[in-house]
Amino acid sequence: MLGLFLVLLFCSCKGEPVKKEKAADSIAVRRIAEAPAGKTAENCYDYLTELVRSSNFPFSEWKIDQKEVNLVIDYDNKETILCQLVIDSGGSGIIGWIEYRKKDGRLMNTSANLEQPLVLKYDAKWKDAFDSCVAR
Repeated sequence: MLGLFLVLLFCSCKGEPVKKEKAADSIAVRRIAEAPAGKTAENCYDYLTELVRSSNFPFSEWKIDQKEVNLVIDYDNKETILCQLVIDSGGSGIIGWIEYRKKDGRLMNTSANLEQPLVLKYDAKWKDAFDSCVAR
């Protein structure tokens, strides 16, 4: 009986080799690097990072320069992107959360109150760059 089980086990393991994905491809959350560069869909997030950095998010409360802030994308669908704002400080630190609505370009600080997020202002050139990148 055990022999039959082992034969069936070995036979069922034969077939197509398993493809190994790159670690970056299998991770849903991506940390976004410094400045925009490149034309892939993943790099469109670089423009969103710059959009957030140019905003009136209360970075000064954290006593940090906006250039130190990166995004971790928690959720992205056709309408909305939800992100964590993070800094590397000897250990990663979350300083807040934002929501970006793609259709109307609304950027909101959802850190303090999810029911009544604060609408943020930002440099429109980054919205234009993000929108044109996503449209490709």
